[in-house]
Amino acid sequence: MGWTIGTLRVRCSQLKISLRRKNTTQRHIVLPQSIFDQLTQHAVTMGVATSVLVTELLKTIARDGLYDAVLDGDGTRPVRQNLPVN
Repeated sequence: MGWTIGTLRVRCSQLKISLRRKNTTQRHIVLPQSIFDQLTQHAVTMGVATSVLVTELLKTIARDGLYDAVLDGDGTRPVRQNLPVN
């Protein structure tokens, strides 16, 4: 493209693309497409990446102990996950 490194840095900054390497290990979570689409749509309205929204949601739930409130439970029974049958 013929850009200088400075120009590339500025352009990435304008597009909110981080050039810093992260020292964290990435984890992958499998979600139904419809849930991912809802998260993506909400992230777009907030002006953040879907991964940022999901990370902030999970950090807040863990930090504030909101598991029961989010899962609409009383903490006495396990949450059952409907796993697909192959």
